[in-house]
Amino acid sequence: MNLLILAAITIAELFLIVLVLFFFRRLRKSEQVMLAMQNNQDELMERMVRNANLEQELVATFMQRQAELERLNVAMEERIFMLKKLLKQAEEISHSPYLLREVIMNSRKKGMNTDMIAHKTGLAKDEIELILKKENLL
Repeated sequence: MNLLILAAITIAELFLIVLVLFFFRRLRKSEQVMLAMQNNQDELMERMVRNANLEQELVATFMQRQAELERLNVAMEERIFMLKKLLKQAEEISHSPYLLREVIMNSRKKGMNTDMIAHKTGLAKDEIELILKKENLL
């Protein structure tokens, strides 16, 4: 009977040793999984930092582009103002009686008829004939 009890205890001890080995094996696998997760977490953090840096660079370049566009807009507005001013001056000059008279006389000397000169200057045919008569070119 002692032998039977001793055998039962030995079997129980062997079973406990197998359970402890199984537990340590599972513990080692869990540690490996934890290390892999920790490495993945570190990689994820590095990616997040890189993405944040890229986002900051994009925002900075966007702000630079925005400032450049604002500067260009101001320059364009100034150029539009100057061009409108020049256009107004050109219109005033083109409607100058002296200039129109010169255009009419030069056109007549080049052999253009009254209809062609009227079309070119935008004046009425009667006005052109009156100017040509005054200059003795009709």
